[in-house]
Amino acid sequence: MSEQVSFLAAIEVGSHEAILKIAQVLTNGNISEVESMSRTINLGSNSYRLGYITKDNVDLLIDTLKDFRRIISMYPEIEVIAACTSAIREADNRLFILDQIRRQTGFKIEIYSNRMEIDGMLKAIRLKMPEFDQLTKDLTLLLDIGAGSTQLTLFDDQEFTFTQNILLGSLRVRDRLAILEQHTADFINLMQEYISGDIDYYRSFVPKRTNYQHFVLVGNDLDTWRYLANLPFVGTAKLTVEKFNELFNIIIQSSSLELIHKFDINEEQASLLLPVAMVIKELFEFTGLEYLVMPEAILSDGLIVKLAQDLNLIEQDSRSIQDTISFAKQIVKRFHPDFKHIEQVERLSLQLFDQLQKLHGLSKRQRFLLQIAANLHNIGKFFSVKQDDEMAYQMIKSSDLVGLTDQEIEMIALLVKHHNDDFFTLAAVNPQLSPEDQVDFVKMVVLLSMANTLDTGHLSKIKNIRTDRHKRHIKVKLESNKDLTLESWSFQKPAQAFQEIFGTELRLSVVPVGELELNK
Repeated sequence: MSEQVSFLAAIEVGSHEAILKIAQVLTNGNISEVESMSRTINLGSNSYRLGYITKDNVDLLIDTLKDFRRIISMYPEIEVIAACTSAIREADNRLFILDQIRRQTGFKIEIYSNRMEIDGMLKAIRLKMPEFDQLTKDLTLLLDIGAGSTQLTLFDDQEFTFTQNILLGSLRVRDRLAILEQHTADFINLMQEYISGDIDYYRSFVPKRTNYQHFVLVGNDLDTWRYLANLPFVGTAKLTVEKFNELFNIIIQSSSLELIHKFDINEEQASLLLPVAMVIKELFEFTGLEYLVMPEAILSDGLIVKLAQDLNLIEQDSRSIQDTISFAKQIVKRFHPDFKHIEQVERLSLQLFDQLQKLHGLSKRQRFLLQIAANLHNIGKFFSVKQDDEMAYQMIKSSDLVGLTDQEIEMIALLVKHHNDDFFTLAAVNPQLSPEDQVDFVKMVVLLSMANTLDTGHLSKIKNIRTDRHKRHIKVKLESNKDLTLESWSFQKPAQAFQEIFGTELRLSVVPVGELELNK
């Protein structure tokens, strides 16, 4: 922990605006916002409609970032984090845009995947609304309305249980339906039909429960709604369904020009009111709740938290890791009925990882990736026994496992795909990984395979594992009162690979239950 005040800056390049936030990390570990600024830049209108971002908007973005650079330079020894979301992520010219930004402003902007956006927003909510975790003891729906998409996330018993991304961002919906507005006499019903159709995907996949207790709403355009509802701009606010319906009725009965005059807002704000109102209306009706909660949280707040953690200015928050693990287990429950086997492979994988730490030298983060892979290693069998490895790979690659980078998703997907393979040919079929990552991958996949073979019959025979290092071999003691003939035979293949990789022989021995604990 730092003994002096540290300044941090977060730059969020969103679909609708670019945002700069500067914060202090105080000596007690608290984060205090110092200043912020933003500029509306409709990158999303280009990206979603044209497939690329125009030169005019790129130039405006770069000029904005130069302004941000001048403000940041006023703070001593300030650290900066910068990320962009769906507008640049989906643009065909994204690599050229990021290169121009780097050369002209010095900012290296990371393309945030949807998984990273969810994690960043949760960090922001937990920073700005400390009571959020207490709220999620009950069934809680989190709705994140962005310019490009809407994320619906479900919490229950303080666990991350489900998430679904829907392409219902305010800007995307507005631009997609703008042409149709000129060809229909009932545009409101058309928009409602369009939005309801996409939200039906959430209804079909979410666990069949209707007793929602809380509805939390976040998004970058919600200051307008606070203004319209006469809610405070600072802190967490509550918007009642009565007040919302009052505003909703005005919005659907008014043109954009009328909304500008009635509410004293600008044209851009007025044009986005209807699509956002439609989404909120659907979810109010779906949850049946009397109010929603709006934390004062946006992605840039989460970027500040991440940077502070990466610099060890504040303690690492295990809740992000737990969110990923919880969601992975929910995926398993949907696609693999033998959850007892999954739990056993997870437990044995982590025991092997910990017992052999000095030999493999893998990191704590890689232990976490191994844990996720252990949970997901059999999900493809729900669809195909013969090609389950490829099916599982594609499922994991397309999943919204929160908080994981694209590289980490690739690693987990490959671990699951190859945990039963011939380990000595893997490097040739994994050009996605760097040479260093390939070495780490092979170490991890061997550990996963070892754990899997030690539960070959899916009977969870082994209670604990302990390893003892000898001069020429490692003795692997398996604590069990059951016959382990099948497991010992299956273990030979990954044990041979282990010896080739680490240069050390593994020798199995079986000890009665309770002996390992007595001899610790």
